[in-house]
Amino acid sequence: MKKLTEDNLIETCVFSSDYPELAAQGIWRLGFTTVSKSYDRPSTARDERFGHVHVCLAGSAQVLTGKGWHELRAGQAYVCPPGESWRWRSTAGKTPWKVMFVRLLAKPDLPLHYAGNDPYVVEQCRKDDLSWAYRRLCMESSSEARPTVMHHLGALCHFHCREIVAGENAAGNLQELWSEVLVDLSYRWTVDRLAERSGMGREALRMKCVAATGRSPMKHLNHLRMQHARHLLLDLD
Repeated sequence: MKKLTEDNLIETCVFSSDYPELAAQGIWRLGFTTVSKSYDRPSTARDERFGHVHVCLAGSAQVLTGKGWHELRAGQAYVCPPGESWRWRSTAGKTPWKVMFVRLLAKPDLPLHYAGNDPYVVEQCRKDDLSWAYRRLCMESSSEARPTVMHHLGALCHFHCREIVAGENAAGNLQELWSEVLVDLSYRWTVDRLAERSGMGREALRMKCVAATGRSPMKHLNHLRMQHARHLLLDLD
């Protein structure tokens, strides 16, 4: 574990260059940052090899998304897909900004279903999951650093990141989508339009919809239309 200390910032980090078991699980770098006063941090150069996840644990900061600056609060995540640059800035407040960050390897055998092509914010996530895994990783890396344990902790961190990037912990995003669809079932909905309205990518939407309903998004749309038609017929009777 390495530590960086500046006037307004303290950061600890575990690198896969020290523990190759992490890289095998798609984790290039994992760390924790505390910002006590104003601080502006730009990302490194765009790199197709890496995606990034920042999970806010306490306080707040502004993050740059595809739609401009967005306030990131505790329990929210900032996600940057591979090839995109990220940036955050924190201003002095009563509560220091505390954030977990992960630099993820883009590995074909460990796919991550990002909810968009531009940097975006996941409005709600389980912020303590990744934090707990990191604390355990720090304990192990500073003691025996057993390869098997490091391997499984890396896999756990990647699992939590996979949940976050696809918005799988976002509250009610599918429910809100189908509520919107029910208002106008005659609209010519497409998969792309459904994905856009849900705030997820096409594949992330498909996976979540299949998990929740057993149907693909378009099949579930047809199911809702048929259900609506049956209700209309019953009303006529």
